[in-house]
Amino acid sequence: MAGNQAAALISIYNSANDSEAWNTALDTCVDYVQAHSANILFQENDKNSRWRYSLGSQQWRSLTPEQMQKTIALFEKYDVKAWEFVHRHGKQRPLTDTDFWTDTTSLEQREDYQFFRNELGFTRKVGCKLNDNLCWTDNIAFQFPSHLQTVPSDSMHRIQYLLPHAAKSIELWRTFSILKSQYNAVLAALDHVKVGLCIAEPGGAIVVTNDEADRILSLGTAIRKGNDKLLHCKSAATEHAITAAIQRSCATSEGKGSISESYHLVEHSPRQQISVEVAPLRDSGAELAANFNGALITLIDVSADLEIDTSKIAAAYKLTSAEQQVCDMLIRGVSVADIAESRNVSSDTIKSQLKSIYRKTASHNRVALARLAIKADPPVR
Repeated sequence: MAGNQAAALISIYNSANDSEAWNTALDTCVDYVQAHSANILFQENDKNSRWRYSLGSQQWRSLTPEQMQKTIALFEKYDVKAWEFVHRHGKQRPLTDTDFWTDTTSLEQREDYQFFRNELGFTRKVGCKLNDNLCWTDNIAFQFPSHLQTVPSDSMHRIQYLLPHAAKSIELWRTFSILKSQYNAVLAALDHVKVGLCIAEPGGAIVVTNDEADRILSLGTAIRKGNDKLLHCKSAATEHAITAAIQRSCATSEGKGSISESYHLVEHSPRQQISVEVAPLRDSGAELAANFNGALITLIDVSADLEIDTSKIAAAYKLTSAEQQVCDMLIRGVSVADIAESRNVSSDTIKSQLKSIYRKTASHNRVALARLAIKADPPVR
């Protein structure tokens, strides 16, 4: 694997603990993609939220105040509609400026392109939304030198390779940033997260578990931690898949792999299911050890009464008041019959509301709905 590709991966996952590290990460991504510059935006889609970050590579950080002011004015005049176009497409699909503005002759004469070409040194642009969660906006953009008439295909492939890793790093940052702001720690404060979290070292041994993970693993049914400190499952095939995912995630955190996340559902019975998600992890804050890299394993006990706030997904996905209440009860594990009884309606009414909830949120079952709610509003107490 090329050195600059490994550097890009490592710097991306270092940014999960510190949003300001995205400045360095974007510099390494620009080098890997062979672009002129890059910037990234991630923000909560709530006008009252304080979570809004806009960061750029060295080229953007070196702009004068006058150049930045002019860039913002031109963006608001021309690029807002282009980003609306990008957001109408699926997540992690890179699109060029010429995908939206097809008349390149007129485009080259436009005031913003003349400014970017003559003063900033770039012309062609690539933009992409990183996730489909309507509670958040995560965008990344790359700009290319003015002498290029089109974006090189190799650069597009490299951008595509980086996108899932950038998306996962920002998703991890949402939880980590809350922990850091409230407890001035991240990996040392995992007990404050209401879902199960484990940290595995490259050999697969579990070296850190929070309280909820200890509870889930102590059940010893669907998944458990053995005396060898490894995770073991009732199903040998599932255990093998999770072990392989941990190894691949650890390799990615070292800049040697390509996996950004791996999802598994461990079943003891239809009523007892554990959702398992594995992702790369770097301890850039050296809370565990200097230069530690490994895997973060998220465990969600689907059979438990999950204390998850659904208000943010209700607002973002336009659920009715009744649908939000049904959504909340469903995630807590209440059956359709019991939901109907508590709301004094028929089971058919609840099933109809569930169908609407799944359609609006693009979910297909309770597990997917719970994962969406957790990603929208990390459950930190």
